[in-house]
Amino acid sequence: MRRFFAQKSDAPAKPASDITGLVKVTRNEVRRGVMASVSLGTIRRGRFKKEKVAIKIFDGGSSLPGPAFTDAMKKMLEESSSTWRRVDHPNLVPFYGVAFSLAYMPALVYPFYANGNILSYLSEKYPGEVDLENSDRCTVILKLMTEVARGLEYLHAFSPPIIHGDVRGASIFVDDSGHAVLCDYGLVLSMPEDLPEYVFARPVGAARWMAPEIMETVASDEPHAPPSSRTTQTDIYAYAMTLLEVYTGLPPFGQLVTDEKGTHPLVRSDDGAVKLVLEGRRPPLSGSLRSNETLRGLVGKSWDTLPENRPSAAEIIKVLEPMVPEDPQPAPVTHAPHSGSSKIPAVLQQLFVYPWDRIRTSLVSGYNSLRGVR
Repeated sequence: MRRFFAQKSDAPAKPASDITGLVKVTRNEVRRGVMASVSLGTIRRGRFKKEKVAIKIFDGGSSLPGPAFTDAMKKMLEESSSTWRRVDHPNLVPFYGVAFSLAYMPALVYPFYANGNILSYLSEKYPGEVDLENSDRCTVILKLMTEVARGLEYLHAFSPPIIHGDVRGASIFVDDSGHAVLCDYGLVLSMPEDLPEYVFARPVGAARWMAPEIMETVASDEPHAPPSSRTTQTDIYAYAMTLLEVYTGLPPFGQLVTDEKGTHPLVRSDDGAVKLVLEGRRPPLSGSLRSNETLRGLVGKSWDTLPENRPSAAEIIKVLEPMVPEDPQPAPVTHAPHSGSSKIPAVLQQLFVYPWDRIRTSLVSGYNSLRGVR
């Protein structure tokens, strides 16, 4: 299966197209406002061919009037779309297209996931439960994060590799079947060299998840050169930080707060986290990660200071897969009754799986005994 995915990277790309005319935003969806503020933009609700979708509208602009900035963004997105349309994996969010004229800035269109991202999903599914060892929550985290690693493995198998660039809890959604899907892959955008200097743009990514080599990157002599420091290894570093994030429910270094005696460093800003990382320090492990030797070793290798020491996504999968219990057989599909007790469907299920053959044999045997038949 992995070999098949790797081969798909050589498939011809589909042409990019503007899907603005197929995207609708109702008055109700406008009133409901922004779903989330994420890296490089904001997400709103909408419809694409009558399907609920999430619309990511980019932030940005220039200090002078004119179409230079938006034209450059359109050019970049048209080129990127040819790559995104080749991506086809169950643990990656499908890319529907770009709506260039829906707002001042272009917008990306994705499916809508009612479960939200992995952090909100875990918080709602296990309210008040954080980092309990050997709990159902920990089992679900292992399953979801194994699926995230599969998505990364697929992206990194492209030639050249597709670098996600912003792996963290906010970029991982959970679909209706309870599977992880990674969003915002390959959104490390760069401005063309011929764009005027007055253009404002910022790189994708969040400091607390960034590998030290990104923080130490020296600016290129070219004013609009792409960030060369992002690699498959920086994705793996961010993956390790995300593992810690989903176990604790806090961003990396979120556990480090000042106590009454002031003995712990205060890391409320990204600057404080960056300082600790550049000093070679890492956030404290959660109880579950610390107590599990395999997970403790995996995280330690994945956020190693030296990129070459970090495992690949495929190696992470080999470590995690044996730890994930197999999914049980799916339960029979039942429909809720229009009225009456909600226990009726469960009773009906038990009737279907009841050992009727054994009961029939017992009844026949009892009846024959009464008749004196042997």
